[in-house]
Amino acid sequence: MTLWELVRYFLYLGTFGFGGPVALAGFMHRDLVEKRRSISEEEYSLSLALAQIMPGPLAAQLAIAIGYFQRGVLGATLVGLAFILPSFLMVVAISLAYLAYGGLWWMQALFYGIGAAVIGVIAIAAYKLARSTNKRDPLLWGIFAVLAAVTVWAEAELAEFFILAGLLVLFARAWSGGRSARGWPELWQAFSSGSSRTGLFTSRPATRTYCCRSCCFSPRPAPSSSAAD
Repeated sequence: MTLWELVRYFLYLGTFGFGGPVALAGFMHRDLVEKRRSISEEEYSLSLALAQIMPGPLAAQLAIAIGYFQRGVLGATLVGLAFILPSFLMVVAISLAYLAYGGLWWMQALFYGIGAAVIGVIAIAAYKLARSTNKRDPLLWGIFAVLAAVTVWAEAELAEFFILAGLLVLFARAWSGGRSARGWPELWQAFSSGSSRTGLFTSRPATRTYCCRSCCFSPRPAPSSSAAD
């Protein structure tokens, strides 16, 4: 996607998308990964993981991360403004309308109906997001079930359990050396390719690897025999 196509999409989503952070994250996956195939599943997963570990609005941070990986700092800035500004203006306008007409029965009924509809949208988006993230991994689905039960029981999102879940998967993958561990080079390459636009990483076009200032993440080609002589 070009920069303006990306900004136009998030301006549209920020204007007409509704349902809260989980629903908007599901819309981004449906539109950008499944339909348009503008970004890869790995890049979306990395963006979602970064947005989830940061405090603040999930959907906005996910949009900014996608904009950064696609078009660097400029893309992240423009995408963030395009996504957030319509919602901000609408919230201000609706708040003014509610203060002026909140006592009317039809205004109260309207908000009750919107709340019920949003619950259904969130449930569908949460199911699709869990399915796309966990895939057929029994460990991830087990963690999902345990954390869902803990959240329902505590009636709150307990950060320590989420940290423990991440450490559990990290050590499980490192211990077993399973298939999921091989996905990390691709995720790191997606991060470094976005960071290379800001000078944090440098790219080597000859070998198509992404390196930091002190080390490379893929081996350099062996010297030729003539160079060795």
